[in-house]
Amino acid sequence: MKFKLFGKPLYRHWKAISGALKWRIRSRIGDQLIDSSIIRIALKYRQLVNATQFIGIAGSVGKTTAKDILVGILSVCGKTSGTPLSLNAAPEVAKVVLRTRPWYRFCAAELGESSPGSLDTQLAVLQPSIGIITVVGDDHLTAFGSRSAIAREFAKLVEAIPAHGTIVLNIDDELVSGLHTYAKCPVLTYGTSANANLQATDITSIWPYPLQFTANFKGESVAIHTQLYGRQLLTSALAAIGGGLAAGLTLADCAQGISRTPPAEGRMQPVIAPRGITFIRDDFKSPAWTVRPLLEQLGAARAKRKIFVLGTISNCQHKEHEIFKLAQEALQVADIAIFTGRLASAALKAHRSGTESRLQAFTQIHDVATYLESIQQDGDLILLKGTNKKDHLIRISMSLMGTVNCWVDDCGRDMFCSECSHLQAHRGTPGTIAQLSANPASAAPETLLPVATPSDQVIIGLGNPGTEFARTPHNVGYETLDTLCSSAAGEWREYPEAWIAKASIDNCNLWLIKIKTAMNLTGPALKNLSEGMHFGADQCILVFDDIDMPIGKVRIRMSGSSGGHRGVASILDALQTDQLRRVKIGIKSASPTHFDTSAVLKQFDEAAYATIKQSFETAKEQLLELASRPR
Repeated sequence: MKFKLFGKPLYRHWKAISGALKWRIRSRIGDQLIDSSIIRIALKYRQLVNATQFIGIAGSVGKTTAKDILVGILSVCGKTSGTPLSLNAAPEVAKVVLRTRPWYRFCAAELGESSPGSLDTQLAVLQPSIGIITVVGDDHLTAFGSRSAIAREFAKLVEAIPAHGTIVLNIDDELVSGLHTYAKCPVLTYGTSANANLQATDITSIWPYPLQFTANFKGESVAIHTQLYGRQLLTSALAAIGGGLAAGLTLADCAQGISRTPPAEGRMQPVIAPRGITFIRDDFKSPAWTVRPLLEQLGAARAKRKIFVLGTISNCQHKEHEIFKLAQEALQVADIAIFTGRLASAALKAHRSGTESRLQAFTQIHDVATYLESIQQDGDLILLKGTNKKDHLIRISMSLMGTVNCWVDDCGRDMFCSECSHLQAHRGTPGTIAQLSANPASAAPETLLPVATPSDQVIIGLGNPGTEFARTPHNVGYETLDTLCSSAAGEWREYPEAWIAKASIDNCNLWLIKIKTAMNLTGPALKNLSEGMHFGADQCILVFDDIDMPIGKVRIRMSGSSGGHRGVASILDALQTDQLRRVKIGIKSASPTHFDTSAVLKQFDEAAYATIKQSFETAKEQLLELASRPR
């Protein structure tokens, strides 16, 4: 007897499922085996290339640029290998060792410090005779717990350099310069301090002119002309020159090598677009502490119009407050400031009279690209700052020079879109989602929208249209309005854009609206309705679910960011204001099990629904209270 599942023998399903699982397991195990094998081979091979000088570069920021410049400098005097791009994990360090032939003079490797102990294997493979450390910052602060702990990880590089080698340290960074106590070899310091062995003076870097300075070392001074943009890259330039000097090159050799090294991709990299528009891409990563130096650079830049675009900031505990502060600062130096990402709406709090058109916030990158295309002018300077793995802001510049079809947000791919095979695939492109009627048996929708008066209050319940979404957490906004409409003896009328009901309670005229688009597209539809019905954002009150509040709890908020709610984010994006009153209903399960975001589209069980129904009455009273005292 054969057991069947959906018309097929059960063993066939099991065979397919088990095969897929085995493939995934083998893939993961295979990758680990390959990486460990590469490391083991590199450890053996490293003993064959003792004539080559190996150089390790560590630091929270600036090490990729320092590595690229150092490879350019060292190549002046001999064959040099270096880690490609920003690859700095142990397997990548092992690969660059294996690519280094015995006749190569130098090898420069970038070292990554993702967590405590991450440098151990890299140093064992590389066995550097020269070490360079740039800066100790907040990158990976969560993994380490403090900057001091990050510095202690970098100390391993100092300890690894043999007595005949050299450690090159940034004297301008207190934590880096303090690492000299771990050295058993000569220390070469660099920076702007008069105490630095390698000192930079006469520093200039104002767009459109690249970074230039004078390098002073042992009584000799040489003018350094770079292709880099931004004073913040001075540390990387000096670190590379320090590495070149430690390897036996002269200041003149270093000046020659640095002059022909272009910026690393995504690190203050100029990109010329049509109509004389220039992008500066600093979109590889965006720790909060690195943003302010960029704003200073943008403020000093010479351009017809300056536009600042900030994506996801990383390594920041209070991101919404930080975004608000950065928005305030950006408005002081940029003609237009644009914020994008899941928490972009937090920037709208920085709106002040006269800045409304100068500060924009969009959740989706595609909307940023569309907006920039609509306002672009000859001579615009657009600075892109973001976290590539989260934002892929490069698509903004690419969209002005060609077709970009992939607009997936937060795809997680750790590469630039210029290298991605999905760039021309139609993925994640915003479009009209099929809209489902919650009442398919109703008459044909009315077409002429009603008109609200300035004193009317408009209550918008957020939800998803369609009977399959009834009694789900994401639809508590819809159901709260149903409760309010019923108690006020109102009547729902169907329009192409929404279900609308008019109610009058205690001499307060209300318009109740359930928009007929999917939750995450509520904003554009509401904007169209506001224009058609002649009401403003100051008349609106939102009611919606909150995944972070206990089930049944109701809370009023008078303004603020979206808090990660995509439906609210789309409204703030469309109306470009955070001054919207709102009533939030908690939907977080009382169960100890994890409540993930997919649960918002699953129906409540009977006990949970009984609890949430009670909150509709509370929310109704809160809505009426807000409506009775309009702004």
